[in-house]
Formats: sequence, structure tokens, C-alpha cells
Amino acid sequence: MKGFKQLVLAAAVLAAPFMAQADLKAMDDSALATVTGQDGISIAGNFGGSVGNVKYTDNDIGGGSLNITNVGFNGFTISDASPLTVDVVTNAGGTQQLAIGLPAMTGTVTVGGIYVGGTYAAGATTGAASIGSLAISDINMAGTTIKVWGH
Repeated sequence: MKGFKQLVLAAAVLAAPFMAQADLKAMDDSALATVTGQDGISIAGNFGGSVGNVKYTDNDIGGGSLNITNVGFNGFTISDASPLTVDVVTNAGGTQQLAIGLPAMTGTVTVGGIYVGGTYAAGATTGAASIGSLAISDINMAGTTIKVWGH
């Protein structure tokens, strides 16, 4: 009896795709003219984040380090009307590439502290005073295309 139940279940699973047929209908030229097709991926949204510390260490005989702390980026908005696009393209040599198109995207990058020398530990630098801060505003990457492929 158990084998019969498994057979019925398997038959039902195999028959399911045939029960879900779509009804295809012919379209006249005027209706077909309004149809568009597109492939690829579009990405829109609001982006922000932070980095606690970026450290550069000079390994020469004199040594030394640079700590950039409390890095933040915010206000980066990509609208639905002009999204970031991801598509696969083929170059003239026949190589397929991942093409990432960047839209108009403005935002602000801030750096809370820039420390030369000293050490950074859990949100505080020791042994060095900050030499200032930094803010970069209205970054705009519109029209940039990045292509990625293997070789």
C-alpha cells in the first residue's frame, strides 16, 4: 500500500506542469507595437553606512601609521527613474562582460578624525591628536560604466 501511495504522489507531481498551461492568444500589429522587452537588473534605493577606522601603516625603517576614523557615507539615493543597471554585454572580441551602469547619484562622505601616528583601539586613538576632519559632498558618478569579466 505504501508503494502505491508513493506512485500516486509521483504521478501527481509529474502531471502538475501539464495542468498549468497558459492560453496563448494572437496579437495584432497595433497591440504588439506597445509591447517592450528588456533584460538585465535595475537597482534603486537609498544607501548609507559607516566605517569605524581605516589604517595605513608604513613599514619602512621609520615606521608610522595613519588612522582615518568615523568614516560615514549618507544621502546616496538612486531613483527608480534612473536606476543602477546590471547587464551582460558582448564586446567586439566576443567576450561576455558584466556591465554595471552608474546613474546620477549624489551623497556625502565624511571623516570624523585623521590621526598621524599613535594607535587605534575600539573607537579611540591614543598617542596622537587629530589633524582635522574631511567632508566630500555632491559626489556624482553619472554616466560611468564598469565592465567585469574573467580571463
